[in-house]
Amino acid sequence: MRVRHDDERLNAGEALWWAALGTGAGLLAGIGLGAWVGGVSRGRVQRAANRLREAAPPQLTIAASVQAVRVALQAEPRLSKLGIQAVPVSRGVVELRGWVPSRSARTVAGRTALAVPGIESVINSILVRGEDDQASEVPRATDQTA
Repeated sequence: MRVRHDDERLNAGEALWWAALGTGAGLLAGIGLGAWVGGVSRGRVQRAANRLREAAPPQLTIAASVQAVRVALQAEPRLSKLGIQAVPVSRGVVELRGWVPSRSARTVAGRTALAVPGIESVINSILVRGEDDQASEVPRATDQTA
């Protein structure tokens, strides 16, 4: 067999031969895999689907996951009287809002919410009294138009 250059094209017979070779190789591979893996039946497919469903944890609705975060925050003694709000953002994401007396309370709230099953991310927008309510001196921009 000679080496073919890029500018040479296959003739019809060669193209048909390569197509037949590819089809035959695919059929042989399919037969071999079918014998190795086994036959496919409705019952086998249903059993595989059931195993996949059982392996996946149940997804809570957005409202249920936010309610679970609210319950967890109320159950935490250091946070129960602070009135922290849990606001839904999307499935598995909740935003915490409110005021707390210290940074450690802010951290506890974030960790408590993140520990709730089904919560993957927490946006901690809780503000700390004595720090976040202090008016900082920000220079005001002046109009510099000519």
